[in-house]
Amino acid sequence: MRPLLSPGLNAHASMLLWALLVALSFFAAAQLNPALDALPLTALRLLLSGSLFLPLLLFRRPGLPGGRALLAHVVLGGLLALYFGSLFEALKHTKALDTALLYVSVPLLTLGGERLLLGKPVLQRLWPTLIAALGALALLGLDNAHFDTYAYTVYGIGCLAMALYAPLSQRLKPWLGAERGAASLACGNLLAGGLLLVLVSTLGQRWDGLQGIALRDIGWLFYLALTATLATFWLLHRAIHWLPPATVIAYSYLSGLFALLLQSVWLHKVPAPLAWAGAVLIVLGMLWLARLSPARTATA
Repeated sequence: MRPLLSPGLNAHASMLLWALLVALSFFAAAQLNPALDALPLTALRLLLSGSLFLPLLLFRRPGLPGGRALLAHVVLGGLLALYFGSLFEALKHTKALDTALLYVSVPLLTLGGERLLLGKPVLQRLWPTLIAALGALALLGLDNAHFDTYAYTVYGIGCLAMALYAPLSQRLKPWLGAERGAASLACGNLLAGGLLLVLVSTLGQRWDGLQGIALRDIGWLFYLALTATLATFWLLHRAIHWLPPATVIAYSYLSGLFALLLQSVWLHKVPAPLAWAGAVLIVLGMLWLARLSPARTATA
């Protein structure tokens, strides 16, 4: 029986769901007690999401990963830890809007990582990515940005780490094991990243920042671990098996668009005309990018 969607269309559909889940996570994260320290909270979130994969993986009885696979997980988990660590350090000195504006650079940086690490041609996909990036800047409101040199430098390093994550995952596939599925890969990387953040939180004596955690916060943490971490990283690894990494990461622009739509429906906030213009640019750029991003063949 033939599948309803080709692998390429399935990957694009997966990333549309990914973008929606990320957009919903913005509203869910806002429900957490803002007095809680975000760094150890994220360490718990990554460990919890990685652990939720384990029953499924143990049911399949996989073999133990070798030394090279463990090293690859440490490297990729280190990129995740560096990204989240830099984000929370930057947020001490600037606003969430400023970090969101800088994150717009990640798909563009991923194009460079794809070229350097995988040797793929990227120039043709640069133009639609730039259009979508301009749309994202308009949607977020570039005129409201506040430039802080330290915060932008620190978070810029984190954005570079996140940009390298997808292409490096493909480059290290021989180490990780070509036969391993998306759940196994995501599980290893999330657990490694979570353990590294636990180490940083312990060395920095940050666990005291969770003393005020309530049952309600634990519930939202579980929701974020399940939908905004476990599901999104699984979808991400499924997609990068078939689509170019930079195309996959560019779906982050649609997260902002979905957040805009959800905000207008649920919170009854009417977006500014510039935001709607940005939304149109994002849609046009992503449609063009999807046309220029053929999926791998099943035998590739």
